[in-house]
Amino acid sequence: MGDNELSLIDKQLTSLQDLPLSPAVTSLNLHCNHIPRIEGLSSAWHLRHLDLSSNRISKIEGLSSLTSLRTLNLSSNLITKIEGLNGLVNLTKLNLSYNQINNVTGLLYLHGTEYKLKHLSLNSNLIDSMDHLLQCLLGLQGLRSVTLIKDGGDNPVCSAPGWNGNTTFLHHCTDEYPVWGI
Repeated sequence: MGDNELSLIDKQLTSLQDLPLSPAVTSLNLHCNHIPRIEGLSSAWHLRHLDLSSNRISKIEGLSSLTSLRTLNLSSNLITKIEGLNGLVNLTKLNLSYNQINNVTGLLYLHGTEYKLKHLSLNSNLIDSMDHLLQCLLGLQGLRSVTLIKDGGDNPVCSAPGWNGNTTFLHHCTDEYPVWGI
């Protein structure tokens, strides 16, 4: 592991507040801890990769200063809605799988040419409205893949009439930028 990487996997951490974070850290892996809140990261300006998967996070917050962030893994937490992503202009990969998300409105803050989100994982959540999902996805101009089903984990929307399994449902909605991998 490089000098700019910090990995504290399964260390029974309950807070981010007391982490020895230098502004030079570019990769932070806190997988499988007991962290309930995203806080105390404002000094990690150069952070590019953040893994907070398998924790106890219920709200996406405390990320607005991480403008260099490229990958964010918040899978396997307790999140119910997408929020708190505004300002993450360099984010290209977002993993929110295995949560309890039914509201994706926070994706609207990632619309526009300055945002770079390409890959979005939402499998194993509670998304049940195709219309709501499409309204929030269609302004993500760089989006290339959205995962709603993977390894048997899906969303209620995948059982809706007209769902066509593992082929794309967004391609027919716009010719400007086809989205594959759904």
